[in-house]
Amino acid sequence: MKPLYWGTSILFVFSLLSAFGCASKGVAHVESITAAESAIKQAQDSNATIHAPLELKLAEDKLNAAKAAVEKEEFLKAKRLADEALMDAKLAEEISLSEKEKKLVQEMFDGIETLRREIERAQIQKQ
Repeated sequence: MKPLYWGTSILFVFSLLSAFGCASKGVAHVESITAAESAIKQAQDSNATIHAPLELKLAEDKLNAAKAAVEKEEFLKAKRLADEALMDAKLAEEISLSEKEKKLVQEMFDGIETLRREIERAQIQKQ
């Protein structure tokens, strides 16, 4: 009777392990897709549609491809595409933030230049 019990127990354990393995793959792609969606939203909020439209479009296309891969039950491909979408979205956001900072620096330089000219003009008028 013990061999039958051990055999059933081993079969049960392997069944559980394979079920958990499949579930963890499913969770991994869901988490990746959710993270990519969030990153795309953040990129859009940082005006990436203006400053980094190509990178944002790539992220959106890869996210859509990841969702299509899930429908086909290609979970590894879905996770890879979602991870790529996440990186593209983060790149788009960083490009957008960089462009904003460049614009701000240029405005500061322009303001300093205006002040310099005003000071020169004031000094010439004193003479």
